[in-house]
Amino acid sequence: MRIARQAFMSATALLLLIGLGGPTAAYAGQPGADLSASSVQAPSGKWKVKTTFFGKNGEDLPLRVGDSNFGYKHIQASHPEPDTSLYGWIDDALDDGKYSRPDVNRKVTVRYQMVTGKWFRVVFTERVDSRSDDGRPIGIITAFRE
Repeated sequence: MRIARQAFMSATALLLLIGLGGPTAAYAGQPGADLSASSVQAPSGKWKVKTTFFGKNGEDLPLRVGDSNFGYKHIQASHPEPDTSLYGWIDDALDDGKYSRPDVNRKVTVRYQMVTGKWFRVVFTERVDSRSDDGRPIGIITAFRE
């Protein structure tokens, strides 16, 4: 599953870079939006995407650089883990974890029992924030071993 996702993301990135992305009505909810590499503004600062994950139902879940409230910086400040372990556990949780229903703030919690018997938790939202400038969801808010 991971290899298929990585291949998909690589192919998509390549198409955008060489300008073959073309228009799509689904992107950012704007009919006929132009997805050529020059038209999509790359977010910067806390909105910059560090890496992307997908939920088990195909949810687009970027892990953004973030700040003290969400994203990679929040995770490493509150629950530091080496990147390779963190990314693997997030991927495992999103693939095989138990998903909660979205709460009133549209946050979803995913719990995954690791081989050690301990639990790993990922919290994400598919809510889009206009400050990100890329039309993608906020994505992963936090992730940690319980």
